[in-house]
Amino acid sequence: MRLVLPFLVVLAAAGAASAQSADTKPADPKPAETKPTMLDRLKEPDQAGGLHFTEHWAVAFGGIKQGSGIGAGPAFSTKFANGGFVQLKAVISVRNFQLLQARYDTQRFWNERGILRWHHAPEVKLYSLGPDSPDRRIDYDERRTEIGTRLDVKLRPSLRASGGFGVERYRTGADNLVGLADPETLALAEPPPGLGAHPFFAHAVASLAYDTRLSPDYTRTGRFLEGEIHSYTDIDGGEGAFGRFEGTAEQYIPTHGGRGVIGLGARTWLSLSEGARSVPFYLTPTLGGGDLLRAYPSYRFRDRHAMLLTGQYRWAVHKFVDVAGTYEGGKVAPVVEDLNFDNIAHSIALGLRVHTKKAGLIRTDVAYGREGVGFRIGFSAGGS
Repeated sequence: MRLVLPFLVVLAAAGAASAQSADTKPADPKPAETKPTMLDRLKEPDQAGGLHFTEHWAVAFGGIKQGSGIGAGPAFSTKFANGGFVQLKAVISVRNFQLLQARYDTQRFWNERGILRWHHAPEVKLYSLGPDSPDRRIDYDERRTEIGTRLDVKLRPSLRASGGFGVERYRTGADNLVGLADPETLALAEPPPGLGAHPFFAHAVASLAYDTRLSPDYTRTGRFLEGEIHSYTDIDGGEGAFGRFEGTAEQYIPTHGGRGVIGLGARTWLSLSEGARSVPFYLTPTLGGGDLLRAYPSYRFRDRHAMLLTGQYRWAVHKFVDVAGTYEGGKVAPVVEDLNFDNIAHSIALGLRVHTKKAGLIRTDVAYGREGVGFRIGFSAGGS
């Protein structure tokens, strides 16, 4: 009996353990996390426009200055767990325009951005001021160093308020102004305001925007309205203070079930200052090149005020390729009253758009205006 009792206890414990083992199902193995492939990363750019080959290394396009030509370079970025983002990039273009930039974005609640940027544009086109300026130009050298921050706040899903402040240092120069002489009298016009000066501007900006587009860089539907005001004050006191107002209105109307889209737009730039020479020429509104009268060279028209009207029709020939026909009409003027339809410059273009779902990648256009035919090609992945 003394031997049987311990044996029964052991046997009962073993049976209980066996029953518990039978009732307990093995835990499902945790699914392995799949890392995105290089193709997955290339499909969508990061928030600064970088197309990633690895988790941190990417290629960045453009962002230097209009008229630089095709530009690209390496970018290193990382995104933090709280939504913060940092990027370092260096870009150089086919025309030897150079850009070095460091950018930091805070978590997405406030969407605050800080940027330290330096760019050098050794040969920027400079034409005489005015809507009737002759097709004669010189090249000037521009160096710009900037440090600033910007705060974007969503008041409602489609309503955004933004504000920013920074300091900007400009250095400009031109060796020969003869190219700006009048072609008939050979009289040399007065040098453009601000040429050769080295101002140190405190730059403040504030804007309010209503935006229902899919994204700022590519959309097939939605509306965009924005008013933005800038203030410039030279810390060194060599240049007078001035401001600028920029207004934009865009409407996108899908057709044929979304395969086609009509885009209508109007933009205006108004200098807020007194005196014909109170705004440095490199900060006056310009038309020409890019998506600002694409039949003309970059910076072809320049003055204190400008307006641009745009109409475009795009048709999707592929999921990521559109054919686009574009009309643009624009004018610059020394006074607001002259922003009318007299002697307006026209541009008609036909081109292709290669894009992702939310970002434009490649844009090509053959455009015709009153000074002939122009060909434009641009690379972009959004961001700045």
